[in-house]
Amino acid sequence: MKLIVNGEAYEAKRHESVSALLEEMGIGGRPVVVVLNDEVIPSSSRSACGLREGDCVELFRLVGGG
Repeated sequence: MKLIVNGEAYEAKRHESVSALLEEMGIGGRPVVVVLNDEVIPSSSRSACGLREGDCVELFRLVGGG
């Protein structure tokens, strides 16, 4: 399935949910903000949120500092 992830084309092998995509990308356990087609997806909804061909996914890692 072809997606746009952070502005670049991405061929997803696992596309049954946002959670599956994060696992495929190796960032499943990390704190990350997911925006799917301009809508923030809460972490509690990611396993139920499906993906469609051409979806636009933006991922933002949370960084602490001082």
